[in-house]
Amino acid sequence: MQFKGDLNVSSIDIIKAETRKQLRTFVKFPWTVYKNDKNWVPPLIASQIEKLDSNNGVFFQQGDAEAFMAFRDGKIAGTIVPWINHRSNAFKDEKTAGFGYFESIDDFDVCRKLLDTACNWANRRGAEVIRGPLCFSPQDSPGVLISGFDISPVPMVSHTPRYYAPFLEEYGFEKHRDAYAYKIDLTHFKNDIKNLPPKLLNVAEGVQQRYDIKIRNLKMEEWDDELKSGLYIFNEALGFQREGVPMDESEFRKLASDLKPIVDPKLVFFATVNEQPVGLYVAIPNVNQVLQHVNGKLFPTGWLKLLMASKYITMISTKILGVLEEYRNKGVDALFYVKIAEEAMKRGHKWIDYSLVAEENKMANRIVRRLGGTIYKTCRTYKMDL
Repeated sequence: MQFKGDLNVSSIDIIKAETRKQLRTFVKFPWTVYKNDKNWVPPLIASQIEKLDSNNGVFFQQGDAEAFMAFRDGKIAGTIVPWINHRSNAFKDEKTAGFGYFESIDDFDVCRKLLDTACNWANRRGAEVIRGPLCFSPQDSPGVLISGFDISPVPMVSHTPRYYAPFLEEYGFEKHRDAYAYKIDLTHFKNDIKNLPPKLLNVAEGVQQRYDIKIRNLKMEEWDDELKSGLYIFNEALGFQREGVPMDESEFRKLASDLKPIVDPKLVFFATVNEQPVGLYVAIPNVNQVLQHVNGKLFPTGWLKLLMASKYITMISTKILGVLEEYRNKGVDALFYVKIAEEAMKRGHKWIDYSLVAEENKMANRIVRRLGGTIYKTCRTYKMDL
C-alpha cells in the first residue's frame, strides 16, 4: 500500500537498522540535522541505542517496533521508528500505531518515503490509525515544535526543525493534540515566597490545617518503596495523561532508573495524610544545560565535563504533579507550588519550567497561568487514519 504515491523517490532507499552498528548510525543521524542549531541538545548515544535494541529496550516487553533509515544517493537522510503498543491497544480496545525517532533532512521526498514506510508497516499489522511523533511514550519528548524554536529544550521536551510540522501536514497528518511548556518567572517575586500570590499562599496554608497534610521530600535510602508509592499515585492521579492506560511497573522503574542519576531529593515531594502518600511532585534540575557540553557521550570524559558544567544549571523543570482524587481540588497543588518556589529561590534560580501540559488538562493550565506562567514552547502530535 502506497500512501502518497511515487514521486521523486527513486534514489531514496530504506534500510532497516538491525545490527548494533546500524543502530549507532541511526542514533547519530540527528547530528547531521542539527549541526547548525545551537539550541539542540544531543541525546546520550548509549541510552538511545539501548531503547531501540529489541533485546534490551523496555518497550519491547509490551510492543513491537522497527527502526528504519532513509538513504539518498548513498548518504543517510532520515530515520523513523513505527511501533505498536499491544498492551495499550488491549487496554483501550483499539488498533493504534505510533511513530517516533522521526528525523529528516529538509527534503519532503525523504520525509514522504519515511512516512510511507511507517504507515505501510502499521497497516500490515492491522492498525487503523497512526499517531506521532512519539518515542514509545507520551512522556518522552512527544511531538514536533510549533513554537519556541529559539530556546533550548528541557529534558523530555522535543526540539525539532521548523519544517517538520509543514511536512507532516503536507503528507496528510492532522493535529492530534498540543502540549505546552510553561515558564514561571520568579524574578517577579523578588526572591521571597512572601511575595507569591496571596491567594496561593492562603490556599497552601489552609489545606495543611484543614486536612492535616504534610509535605516531605523523597527518601533516597528507601528508593524501592518510594517507587511503589510514586507509581500508585502516577497511575491513579495522572492516568488521563496516558489516555487512561496505567504505566507498567517495568516502564516506570526504567523511567525512574534513567532519572535517578539526576534526581535531587529536595526537588521531589510527597504530600501525606497520616504518613500515607496522597500526592506527588517531581522536578529535576535542567541537566540539558549540561548535556549540551558532552556531545552525547559520558565516557571517557563526559562525566568530568558534566560535573564541571553543573554550576551552569540555572533552572528547575517540573515533570510530575499528581494528587489522588479524594484530595484533588483542595489545594494540595498550591502547597507543592509554594514548596518548589521556595527551593528554587534558595538556589538563586530565575525561573521554573513546567512541562509538558496537555491542552486538554484544563485544571493544570489554569493553575500555572494563575502563577504567572507563560507558554514558551508548543509541541504537537499528529494523527492519520490508515
